Amino acid sequence: MPKNKIWVKGCLVIFWLAWGAFQAGLISGEPGDQEQEAMENYLKTARVVKIIKGTTGGRTAPWIVNLTDGQVQRRAVFKFVNRPRPAMLPDSYRYELAAYRLSRMLDLDFVPPLVERTIDSRPGSLQLMIPGTMQENYRASHGLEPPDRKSFDQALAEILILENLVYDECLDGTDILIQKSNWKVWRIDFSEAFAPVEELLPDCPIRSCSRNLYESLKKLDEGSVKSALQSYLNEAELAALLKRKELILNKIKELIEEQGEEAIIFIKK
Repeated sequence: MPKNKIWVKGCLVIFWLAWGAFQAGLISGEPGDQEQEAMENYLKTARVVKIIKGTTGGRTAPWIVNLTDGQVQRRAVFKFVNRPRPAMLPDSYRYELAAYRLSRMLDLDFVPPLVERTIDSRPGSLQLMIPGTMQENYRASHGLEPPDRKSFDQALAEILILENLVYDECLDGTDILIQKSNWKVWRIDFSEAFAPVEELLPDCPIRSCSRNLYESLKKLDEGSVKSALQSYLNEAELAALLKRKELILNKIKELIEEQGEEAIIFIKK
């Protein structure tokens, strides 16, 4: 990862950790469809109270946005850089939107609610900040063990599969946030995802998959993917995404044949 990205990402995570803790009325547990939709609606319609710019360095750094609907105040991260491929260093809020849409299509719940919105005359992606979180890097370096290791490992297994699907960094400890109150695991930052590479991530082996995600992947067809994501991804990115889906399914089938279904497919706790 380039040094400038590490620095900017590190600063942004500080805001996720420090400012997220002060939000009220945010997601406190497993978000259902109705709660997810309510959060998306809030992000689309809440009044912008304050925009905090330049806190993470660089002219393309995300903004922190304070919102209110008249009752509840929340904070969100606004990304507006739109440098899609074939740019030499692709980085786009549209990849964030594509990753979130894809996660919802797969019925995954670990990408924080995110919408497309124009703020201060700039189109971009606006993502809810989650309160009271720590980085996976922090957890690991401080030897903090989750109260339910099995559930924690299952969450990471699902994240790893999405990362392979969208071709983003593999279990990057700065992109994985853990909610301190209940050890809910979140995955943020997909602005450089969806490289047009028709293979899975190197050194990022798939070892297990939830039953729900496995079935959702099998139902993910070309028509629905293109309909949902063609406004965010180009043809090469879409084609590579569909190819990686097949590679993931083939890998899971191969593991099942080698080790048996009970060793590979799990029911989420």
